[in-house]
Amino acid sequence: SNWARYCDLLNRKQWDDTVIQSIEKSTRRAMNFLFNPLSESVESKYGLIVGHVQSGKTANYTGLIARAADSGYNVIIVLAGLHNNLRKQTQIRLERELMGIDKGGLHVNRPEGPEWYPITTQEDDFQVMTNSGFLSGNNPVIAVVKKNVSPLTKLYEMLYGFSEEKRCKLNLLMIDDESDHATINTKNNPDLNPDFSEYD
Repeated sequence: SNWARYCDLLNRKQWDDTVIQSIEKSTRRAMNFLFNPLSESVESKYGLIVGHVQSGKTANYTGLIARAADSGYNVIIVLAGLHNNLRKQTQIRLERELMGIDKGGLHVNRPEGPEWYPITTQEDDFQVMTNSGFLSGNNPVIAVVKKNVSPLTKLYEMLYGFSEEKRCKLNLLMIDDESDHATINTKNNPDLNPDFSEYD
């Protein structure tokens, strides 16, 4: 599983057992608050996890992504701040520690079973996927996107350009890595698209 691979990676990086156990506990607890992707009902859940600076937030949400993918989440979007350097830094780390893509340094074994399907790269913050290519297999899709109008609009248009049948198969986990900075205003506003008026 992605989770087992991630724990193995932390062990090979010689992380202290108590730290790994803390990540195991916190990610399992967070998973309990997410919706069940195997359920046929449509459900939205929102949450906030707060951590100190340099407290291992990225390590924790990487573990959460691994668990989520194992549980049936097939689309993972990470919002990585406003700037290219932060987005690229997060992209590189998730490629190395989650997807098993080795760009030098620590050797990471590629995962067994379905490989990740990234729609962002270290250089590009968005790559359009066709309706036929998106979720064509069991490969979980992942994107590391800036909180910038252009890539977010492209992502929105791509997802809503898919057929309703395809969208019904999406189990989406979105993580805002910089939720204290430039977070989207979701306050109820009657001037917004009516589809969003029910949300607070």
